[in-house]
Amino acid sequence: MAPTSTATLDSEPRRRLIAAAEARFRRFGYRRTTVEDITAEAETGKGSLYLHFDSKQDVYLAVVSESLERFVRRASEVLEGHDSVPLRLAALVEATAHHYGEDELLRASLLGHGELVEGRVAELAAEIQRDRIRSLLAMVLLEGQEAETIRGDLDAETTASVLFEMGWAIVRAELEGHSDLPLELALRTLNDVVGRGVLA
Repeated sequence: MAPTSTATLDSEPRRRLIAAAEARFRRFGYRRTTVEDITAEAETGKGSLYLHFDSKQDVYLAVVSESLERFVRRASEVLEGHDSVPLRLAALVEATAHHYGEDELLRASLLGHGELVEGRVAELAAEIQRDRIRSLLAMVLLEGQEAETIRGDLDAETTASVLFEMGWAIVRAELEGHSDLPLELALRTLNDVVGRGVLA
């Protein structure tokens, strides 16, 4: 049998700690979960946790990042399709709504309220998510500009930020039960309104 690498040995406790922390945070929330709870769930000591993380907050942000990466992989698949860029952007908004509808922890982190997260931790977690999703949007906008299906005079980073905020406002209203419109109709209308403004 091939020897286990040092990197594998080092990463295994970290993965166990993140999995244990995610289970605790999803069940009990950030405030009611202690470092001792996490290490007991992971069957490791506090020393192991502090070897990989600076604090409980650091562990929480790692959990959010892991969950976000699952979404990013899903979103990337949508963005790598063969449809036009505007259609892929619309599909991304739909994928976002679906994923955040299913992932209560990620949703609570981005919305910044609820029993699962609080205060500064929510702000940091939301910033990680916003940056990652805006980067995805900017990437596909640049691709559209190269293909001349998106206006070349638009700044991709700024446009990505605006699109994120518009799309997220619709998704958020739906997730919080404040929208009178069916999500599909709202997203289709957003795509139509935005698409006519960005198409070359």
